[in-house]
Amino acid sequence: MEEDLRRYFSAPMWTEDEARGQNPLVLAYIGDCVYELFIRSEILHRNEKVARLHRASAKRAKASAQSALAEDLKDFFTEEEAAIFKRGRNTHQKTMAKHASVADYRNATGFECLIGYLYTSGQSERLRTYFTEIERIWEDEC
Repeated sequence: MEEDLRRYFSAPMWTEDEARGQNPLVLAYIGDCVYELFIRSEILHRNEKVARLHRASAKRAKASAQSALAEDLKDFFTEEEAAIFKRGRNTHQKTMAKHASVADYRNATGFECLIGYLYTSGQSERLRTYFTEIERIWEDEC
């Protein structure tokens, strides 16, 4: 069974060059999913009702929270990662979040684009490093 699931959830989907050439919104689309799964996996250990788990994950996933994380992590970006983030942040979007500023929404898109790039290009170790740093940031907030 595990082997079957890897077919669906294994990176890399593309080489780094191919991932770099994707539409930033495509990278943000998959990055949003990867980040949401990371958040939900982190809060799942809580022995709480689903509604509380949802509120906790929504708090971490909202645009303003992602924008703040991007700001906290920007010194951590490599030159390549900064370029991917900026492409995502600066790409033209036809929709905007109802409860976020334009700046937060754009920064969140850049953050999701970076996560999507790392995931689809198979940079699992770097993605794990980011997730570890994000956990540290969350711990410092408490």
